[in-house]
Amino acid sequence: MPWWLLLLALPAALLIPSGLLLLSAVAERRILSPQSLILSTARARHSTPELTEALVAREFERLLKDTQRR
Repeated sequence: MPWWLLLLALPAALLIPSGLLLLSAVAERRILSPQSLILSTARARHSTPELTEALVAREFERLLKDTQRR
């Protein structure tokens, strides 16, 4: 292998996992957070107030259990 290719491989090997970690953190914060899930359910056209209320109650219970464990 040429020496310059080896020099480029090291930063690429560090940037690719770092980029994947960054993307997963952004996805977790913006898409998979409890607030985002509740808002997406509330905005759905086919959702009813009862469905939204059930989702909020379920997420609230889950968050309470998580905070009590800590």
